[in-house]
This record gives sequence, C-alpha cells and structure tokens, in this order.
Amino acid sequence: MRKLLYALLVVLFATPAKAQPTIIGPAQTAICNQVQFMAVGPTTITTVVPGVAGKSIFVCGWHITNTGTTGTFSISVGSGANCGGSPTTIIPAVNVTSTAPSADHIEYAWTQVPAGQSVCITPSVATISAVMWFSQF
Repeated sequence: MRKLLYALLVVLFATPAKAQPTIIGPAQTAICNQVQFMAVGPTTITTVVPGVAGKSIFVCGWHITNTGTTGTFSISVGSGANCGGSPTTIIPAVNVTSTAPSADHIEYAWTQVPAGQSVCITPSVATISAVMWFSQF
C-alpha cells in the first residue's frame, strides 16, 4: 500500500519541464531623454520634433494644455515640412479644455517613428500648447 501511495504522489507532483516564455517587444528598451515644446499659436499641423536622416524618434508621451474652453489636437508623423509628405495619424483628434489637460507619459517609448520622419501636432485652436518627451537615435 505504501508503495502504491508513493507512486501516486510521484505521478501527481512530477511535472514536465516547461518551455521558456516567448519574449514580447524589443530586446532593448528606449528611454526618453529629450523634451520639445510647442508654444500657443498655431492652428495647423506643426512640427514638434523634426526628423533627422538615419535616426528614428521614440515617443514616450505628451502633455497638452489649452487656455481656452474647447479644442482638439491630433499627433501625426511624416516627412518634409510639417509632416507634409504622407502624414500618418498616430493619435486621432482628442478633446482638451482649460480644466482637463491631456497627458500620456511613461519613461519608456511606446512608439517608434520611422527614420527621418518628424512628429507633428495639429491643434484646432490657437490656445493649445504642448510638451513632448522623446529620444532620437
């Protein structure tokens, strides 16, 4: 009986070796060490972080404020002046008011902009200002 109990315990508690989990995401984390500002004033698409040939921009976040009561902003990437060459929206229009700024900031990059492309913001009113955290290499 004792041998049968021992055999049962061995079967119950013996587990096969498990495979290591698959790594998700990049092997190296990009940490943002730069900041760029957009002053109040523009109401059209405006370059906030200019692209540099052969370098990618890694975005960690933004803080958008508005001294007016209503307004929206969107963030896009593209080449040329003010992201004019095939712009791609990465953050669609978001509401921002004087009582509710829009902020999204973490210490690690959440998106990588293709090499040579710029990051632009499109404010809907002239009372919106922005801060963007990024790294570029």
